[in-house]
Amino acid sequence: MKYEERAGSLHTDGTPIFQQQQDRDGERLVVERLKSAWGCEIEPFGMLAPIDYFATRHGRLSAVLEIKCRSHAQHTYETVFLNVRKWLALGLAQVGMGVPAIFVVKFTDAIGYIRWEDIPGNRLSILGCSRRVKSRSDIEPIIEVRVGEMVWLSDRRAARDCDD
Repeated sequence: MKYEERAGSLHTDGTPIFQQQQDRDGERLVVERLKSAWGCEIEPFGMLAPIDYFATRHGRLSAVLEIKCRSHAQHTYETVFLNVRKWLALGLAQVGMGVPAIFVVKFTDAIGYIRWEDIPGNRLSILGCSRRVKSRSDIEPIIEVRVGEMVWLSDRRAARDCDD
């Protein structure tokens, strides 16, 4: 299903939500792969939270994670979008909780990630879907994260991330 074809639903408090079953399935796969690669537990913050997940190891908070699932291969586009709202929430969580904030992207052929401090906050654009999906225009400030700057889950560097 294309993004612009999504139908929203309502949370129990009446707040619109747009997450679909395919999103939950994709995120579940990413979480299982990360848990295995990083040797940590990963739990959701909860519906409507500004950040998707938190990781723990040995009973201690070790990272906060934003997960995005794309419907194309890793080399299809040079960048992937991270909206500024999420980038700000990740940065506040990293500083406030003293743990790494990590943006994770599942492509159809790979899982990549980048730490918050490695995301250049000055690569700003105003972009989004021209058809209404989540809000009146569904266009907002985003940061274009270069796919080539991501660490791939199969990369040796991945093993030392999410440390407490």
